[in-house]
Amino acid sequence: MSYKLLALQKYLSNKKLIEVFSQEFIASLSEDFSFLYVSPSSVNTIEMPPSLLKGRYLKEFVHPDDLDLLVRSLEAPISDDRIKTAVFRCRHGSEGWCWVEMYGKKIRWESKKKILVCYFKNVDSVIKLRSDHNSIEKRLQIFLRLSSDIVWEIDVEKRELSILTPVVFERHRVPSRTPGRVSMDEIMPAEDLRLVENVINARVQHFSEYGRDVPSSEEIFIRLYGIDESRVWYSVRGLLDKNINGRLMLYGSGHLVDHALINKTSPEIKTDLFDSIMSLPYVRVFWVDKDQVYLGCNQTYASDLGQYNPSKVIGEHMQSFSVNAALGSILKDNTLRVIKTRQACSGKTELFIGPDSVRHLLFYSFMPLEDESKSVSAVLGIYLISNTDRITPLNLNM
Repeated sequence: MSYKLLALQKYLSNKKLIEVFSQEFIASLSEDFSFLYVSPSSVNTIEMPPSLLKGRYLKEFVHPDDLDLLVRSLEAPISDDRIKTAVFRCRHGSEGWCWVEMYGKKIRWESKKKILVCYFKNVDSVIKLRSDHNSIEKRLQIFLRLSSDIVWEIDVEKRELSILTPVVFERHRVPSRTPGRVSMDEIMPAEDLRLVENVINARVQHFSEYGRDVPSSEEIFIRLYGIDESRVWYSVRGLLDKNINGRLMLYGSGHLVDHALINKTSPEIKTDLFDSIMSLPYVRVFWVDKDQVYLGCNQTYASDLGQYNPSKVIGEHMQSFSVNAALGSILKDNTLRVIKTRQACSGKTELFIGPDSVRHLLFYSFMPLEDESKSVSAVLGIYLISNTDRITPLNLNM
């Protein structure tokens, strides 16, 4: 063996260099790809000591399915001065296999003699992780194609909505569209958009205060534009979190719902009915105790009071918030009426709202809530405001 090759081995065996590559190893290969030198760290990389590799051909340790590809990759560095890379399965210990990434570069020794200096790195965990990721992504794409949900994300800061799955009219009952950005006011009425905005604001406020989203994602019902200005009801849920770039995003999905469910009044679906009413973007829901202190309300009602989160309303007196004078009087008077008479009431009346005193109709219903002793302990109020009189007053006598 020439002194130059001995000098190369001594250089490659330098303690500091081996410490750097302790999880990898360095080797020199002859023109026929037999091992001339192997650094001690091969034990860490492929669980084989240098003595087991020296003098033997690289192909003896390569998986048969990868051998042809590896040979083609190695031929280029021998005839070309560029660094080439190859990824293949290498023998690991006495029985197993592991994925290895190899970098090789040609150098000359003793005038015409060529050897290949290589760096081997165990990338088994990376390959398996990539394989698992691809497998998960493939399954996810299949599930999304089979799902009837519309999957979306909203950039909270920019208020940009992106549809992540194709929308097909035959399945979703809304105009077909390909994945991509879409303006929210193009796909939903203003009242529904306002509810979505209020929910986002409430969730962002909670996230800023506690560093996380609400414990469970709240389901809300909104209307989307269908064909020929029709309205299609959707149930949507979302999760607020930061993406890999640190931007706050709302990820969610929505599915088509049967609006007829909201109109059922059988006893077994009263809870579903109330939950549905709580989420409707144009219906205000609240309940107060006998002293007219708020016990709860829905998001729409809270936003009317200037609050982004219904929890900010609880515990406050009805007079703590400013509302339209005529509306405030109706809410207060009917609340007291129900407490006194123990009877539900409903009806409609005119309201003139805004600086231009635009005529609206107020449809309302109030009902007593009894405790275990059958005493009226609270009042539930539900109302909506419309500029038409085609809406039937809500019936709470269920």
